[in-house]
Amino acid sequence: MNTQQQKPDISQMVSPFLIFFILFSSQMGEGILSFGRKITKIAGYDSWISVLITGFLVTLVIIVIWRLIPPHEDLIDIHQTLFGKIIGNLLSFLFGIYLLVISMFVLRSYVEIIQVWFFPDLSLLWFYFIIYLLIVYIVLGGFRIIVGFAFFSAWIPLSLLFTVYTPFKTGHIENLLPILSTDYLNIIKAVEPIVSSFLGVELILLFAPFIRQFHKSRKWAISANIYTTLLYLLIIIADFFYFSENQIQQLTWPALHVWKIVSLPFIERFEYVGISLHFGSIIATTGLYFWGSVQSFHRLTKFSFRGISIISAISGVACMFVLSDYLIVEKLSALLTKAGMYLLFLYIPFLYICHIIHTGVKKRLES
Repeated sequence: MNTQQQKPDISQMVSPFLIFFILFSSQMGEGILSFGRKITKIAGYDSWISVLITGFLVTLVIIVIWRLIPPHEDLIDIHQTLFGKIIGNLLSFLFGIYLLVISMFVLRSYVEIIQVWFFPDLSLLWFYFIIYLLIVYIVLGGFRIIVGFAFFSAWIPLSLLFTVYTPFKTGHIENLLPILSTDYLNIIKAVEPIVSSFLGVELILLFAPFIRQFHKSRKWAISANIYTTLLYLLIIIADFFYFSENQIQQLTWPALHVWKIVSLPFIERFEYVGISLHFGSIIATTGLYFWGSVQSFHRLTKFSFRGISIISAISGVACMFVLSDYLIVEKLSALLTKAGMYLLFLYIPFLYICHIIHTGVKKRLES
């Protein structure tokens, strides 16, 4: 977008149906490769039910978001209206930090896969430098460029769907039986670790002004979330068909091991192809979160969009070396999961309640 503009002009706005690709791409980070292990540790073979519960809850959050956002406004405007300029801007700044950290985490998680499966001695400095150069280039191209990249990357998971055929063909449906053998409380608890794979909904709070006829786009957001839910459901059931509970719990990225058993006459190690293709999804997810963070800081300050992008990218490269240890990455993952869960299921409904009260009081005063 124009570095001097803080609100979008018509040239940067996109059609309502593109919210489907924006939301779906923002949910397709590294989590799609690892969520099976996390939820199986808690709810076992019944954790597929947790996927459905999470998808339903996130759909409710989407409905709340569409009721919360006034026309042509975003989260920063809502914060200032409800809490005043000082507190509102502080909350918006924290939200920007949250988005920036998630963008770093998504990229760092993917780099870990690259190190384990491809290049153990990869030079991280140059790799991060090149990746952030690409992300900044995409972000500075404007919101429409970001959305265009998200549009094309959204087809990558679809192109990999055929890989579940092998586990369904050679696996055992008996693994899923009997249904509901796990304690109900554990099924509910398994919602927490999978929430991180559904994050991206909160970005709508910043994207809203860039969507033409935003309030007519809710059906596309709900459709995207349903698509994500069904995709995760298909992946986790394929894992359960092929692996035992103990095996899944010991696999860091169960989806990669499913790709590993795929046999094609012209490709010996299909997981290499899958990881390489998933790079497009990672760039799209990271770019969307990075754009959201830069947009937040740009709206809150007088600094240029370009300048904030460069500073954020430099910060991202520097922070990647702090996240060099696997245990630190795991702790950050747990922290971001909790933060995301509280944001979706507590803070956004809280904002909606405050919005209703504020609107009601305003109407009374005006009458």
